Amino acid sequence: MAAGKYRILFAALIIALCWTSAVFTVKLLQENCDFKKPYLLTYLHELALLAAAVPLAAYGQGRRLWAASRPLLCRGWGMGLLAFGANISFTAALVLTTASSAMTLEQLTPVFIAGLSFFCLRERYRPCQLFWLVVAIAGSVVTARSDLKECHSGACDGSQPLLGDLLVVVTCITAALYMVLFKLIFAHGCDWQTFFTYFMVKGMAVAVVGGLGLLFLPSSQLGLPKGAKGWYYLSLNMILNICFNLSLAWGMLVVSPLACRLFVLLGLPLSLLLDSALGIAIVFQRVLGVFLVTLGVAGFEAATGAKSERSERGERGDLEIENVSDARDEAEAECITSPHIADIAVEVSEDTTSQSQETGTCASSSSSQDGPKKAQAVSSSILCMLATSICLGGFIAASVGG
Repeated sequence: MAAGKYRILFAALIIALCWTSAVFTVKLLQENCDFKKPYLLTYLHELALLAAAVPLAAYGQGRRLWAASRPLLCRGWGMGLLAFGANISFTAALVLTTASSAMTLEQLTPVFIAGLSFFCLRERYRPCQLFWLVVAIAGSVVTARSDLKECHSGACDGSQPLLGDLLVVVTCITAALYMVLFKLIFAHGCDWQTFFTYFMVKGMAVAVVGGLGLLFLPSSQLGLPKGAKGWYYLSLNMILNICFNLSLAWGMLVVSPLACRLFVLLGLPLSLLLDSALGIAIVFQRVLGVFLVTLGVAGFEAATGAKSERSERGERGDLEIENVSDARDEAEAECITSPHIADIAVEVSEDTTSQSQETGTCASSSSSQDGPKKAQAVSSSILCMLATSICLGGFIAASVGG
């Protein structure tokens, strides 16, 4: 139990740190390098994630890569386009409104996740869990009100804050739908190779469809940042975005989508510490909001842990009762069937002969399967080359306007 708690705590800290750092580097690109191209930046994020997933998905699989990726083709393409739309809307919102306002309003995503999880995943929440969820959301609202006062005082750097807030709400809905569907796809978990194969298929979908979208963008929205500082911020942002996407997906395999999304709320205390380190003035209302957010997330996790412990105890009690009843049934069955032991021995001998015949047929059919295995090996290598070429081609197409 302690190891599981430490693993959840580690996932929460990694998700919050990567998310806060990724948003902060986006604002650095916009303010210091004048790189305000949300569609292109989101497309580069997906290309970087694809480039990181291809070698990890291909490692150790060989000829099995194509067979492992075929069941994920339709799901990966649909999920990729859904995630691409959510990322575009949020990146565009960062251009139109402040980073603090966008980060705060996005915390309404747990509300949509809770509703979708109730209907799709059949999750049920205790009153104490809902109470701490309301506390966390209330902290987000308090922080948003403090940012709204800064906008009215002239400290807002967003050009159209109302439109930016609307795009953040769109991000909340699409992100909630993505996380719930991801949990449905991997309801029983997966190994690490299937994990990266999913991101490879998802990245290929975004690379193809998003690359077609580049053809319709104006020239002002194309081109990579110029100068060493711009390339440094862009590279750092892409690395942090890769870490955030992978850590968020891994967290959804460990805990529920709602708990995993609440981990992102811990980015608000980190952003508060970052602003204080940079010398930015912090009002009391923002400190109060961050405190409520942290308290709500911690309380929700504690209530979830207590609920899981009670359910485990109930399952253990039911299992002990079933074991006792099964033992009694077996004893009675032995007493009843003891005169027919010879018949059972005959049946066992017949089963062994039939199994030996099946092994012989399997050995004879293994030679006929060498042809399909070779075809799978060729198709797997072609799939890796196609994903790599799509990634490189998309990166070159993105830099045409530079």
